[in-house]
Amino acid sequence: MKGNFENSMLLTRFILRRERIIGSIWILSLVFVVVGLVPGMRSAISGESLESLMPMLELPAMVFMIGPAYAALYETFGPLYTNFMMLFTALTVGLMNIFLIVRHTRADEEKGRYEVVRSLPIGRLANLNAAMIAAVIINAVMSVLIAIGMFVLGDESMSFVGSMLWGVSLGAIGLVFAAVAALFCQLSSSSRGAMGYSFAALGIFYIIRVPGDIDSAMEILSLISPLGLVMRTEAYMSNHWWPVAVMLCVAAVITAIAYRLNFSRDIDRGLIPARQGRSEGRIKTSFGLTLRLLKTSLIVWIAGMVMLAASYGTIFGGIDDFIAHNDMYQQLILGPAGVEFAEGMSPEQTVEFMRAAVSSAGYTITELFSSMIINMMSMLTAVPLLMFILKLKHEERDIRSELLLATPVRRKKYLAGFVGISFAASVILQLSLIFGLYSMGGYVLQDWSELSLSFLMRANLAYLPALWVMIGLAVLIIGLVPRAAGAVWGYFAFSFMVIFFGRLDLFPSWLANLTPMGFVPQLPMDQIKWPVMLILTAIAALLTTAGFLFYSKRDVNAIKN
Repeated sequence: MKGNFENSMLLTRFILRRERIIGSIWILSLVFVVVGLVPGMRSAISGESLESLMPMLELPAMVFMIGPAYAALYETFGPLYTNFMMLFTALTVGLMNIFLIVRHTRADEEKGRYEVVRSLPIGRLANLNAAMIAAVIINAVMSVLIAIGMFVLGDESMSFVGSMLWGVSLGAIGLVFAAVAALFCQLSSSSRGAMGYSFAALGIFYIIRVPGDIDSAMEILSLISPLGLVMRTEAYMSNHWWPVAVMLCVAAVITAIAYRLNFSRDIDRGLIPARQGRSEGRIKTSFGLTLRLLKTSLIVWIAGMVMLAASYGTIFGGIDDFIAHNDMYQQLILGPAGVEFAEGMSPEQTVEFMRAAVSSAGYTITELFSSMIINMMSMLTAVPLLMFILKLKHEERDIRSELLLATPVRRKKYLAGFVGISFAASVILQLSLIFGLYSMGGYVLQDWSELSLSFLMRANLAYLPALWVMIGLAVLIIGLVPRAAGAVWGYFAFSFMVIFFGRLDLFPSWLANLTPMGFVPQLPMDQIKWPVMLILTAIAALLTTAGFLFYSKRDVNAIKN
């Protein structure tokens, strides 16, 4: 077996060199968000607001989203932060590792790079082994930085041991999903299939832990799921290390299976055979080909948006207590509406005061909460829209665009396929959010009048011009400087941070004017300013038109040269 791993470390250095930008962005983004939120949340949640927040954690809807309410037993900031952030951070780390492994294994096989590497004196398992070693290194760096940052910026409830457990837990679950991705890379016959199977596994692990987190009699389901295990570490509380050991053992076993399957399969072949295509092709236009490329991603994002909106909709049933017991959510939800609470009120008095104040202003509490949720989820909608546009860059980089444009297909028509699908998807995804929120909200609310469908329509669709500006910016960069297309993600991250933290008054308000999201009215507090909406639409049209002009004139090989 020694010869099968020959020159693994050489390939590891090569992979780390290729990951120096993408990997660094992932690590720094995670550290910035996870560690950067500590001081902000600590200042927003303290004293009585911290204690009053604990009953909310035990609501089934909250357990569904963030895991079991261990923090309710401690009533300190460290456990509460773990309860709110651990599960979502683990999901993000899982995504990072899935992208990493698929990119350097199955994707390289599809592009013919792996066959070139195998022509050199390397072992049969060296490439997969190098990818897994690179995953270990990247997760270790991320774990150390997060652990140190949380200990330095945390309060007295965030001990050094708990901080180290926080970081190590994320590294361990990252390796679990790296191993899962490595396994599906052997089973699937394409990188897209491997990515799809891995994402499905991530979603299944998230769902199956829910019954075990809600009912202790079914806790075995949580112990089966890595996302359930990571919550059992109880960082800053009991500080259990055994779930980390279990996750590392699971990762080792799955990795060993992936190695064995990789040893026995042929290059560019999966153990699950690809479905046979039709004897006669049905794609007769460039738009049809583009739709075929993006169809699966679009369906997955639609389903995900509906499920995410529905999960937030479950909170509507206990929305009064959800806000009344939490100063931070009062600032996020009621602050923009100008509602301020007097000190010294009991929870019952707070609920009565809150309803009276909100009603006198012409709002409902459900609408105010929906406004915050719509704001966050509409910004999330920009992610698939940008992915659809940037798919053109990947097609061009892999020389597939060049082959298509060698036929009687005009460049503008080819680009129009990606742009048209992105614009159409912006409407479809916003409607998906409306469907998820309204269907679940209507189910849990006793009074349907608290959640108006017309309000949801106006509040969601008001974000369309801002989303179109983001699409137009991506089209312009693709046409003008395609090698810098990744910069659009930096601008999206800036927009997200400014809008989200702006609600907590952590950024100056003028920064919101640097992003199109900052001009969207926060219904029902604000009124729709149609001139502003029309200006945003015009800006989107200008950016898109300029992108078409530059794309039609530039070299199709600009990304490679």
